[in-house]
Amino acid sequence: MKTLSLTAVIHVTDLQSATTYYTDILGFKVDFKFGDYMGLTYGDICIHLNGPTNQGTKKAPGGAHFCIDCDEVDAYYDLISEKGALIIVPLEDREYGMCDFAVNDIDGNTLVFGKAII
Repeated sequence: MKTLSLTAVIHVTDLQSATTYYTDILGFKVDFKFGDYMGLTYGDICIHLNGPTNQGTKKAPGGAHFCIDCDEVDAYYDLISEKGALIIVPLEDREYGMCDFAVNDIDGNTLVFGKAII
């Protein structure tokens, strides 16, 4: 089997507020909207936001935590910091070989952006 992609589903308390944060602050673009469920993209990655009235599997908002490998992490950090991103771990070179930082969304879901430095 060859894997082709992964899409994280993030549960949020308010789809519109979450969408505004992900697009206006973090720079994602809306790919689709289906009821209280939305797909967002940033470059080659895709995430889905699952609102509170969407049918199907429910998880508590704020429990997601995932990492996104990227280039130019320094410039992205500066850009979203200026826009008011909820940075919880500042950008820094880590002893495990990454330069990364962590940001929360408005529900407390955590996204880590980083690049390998070794």
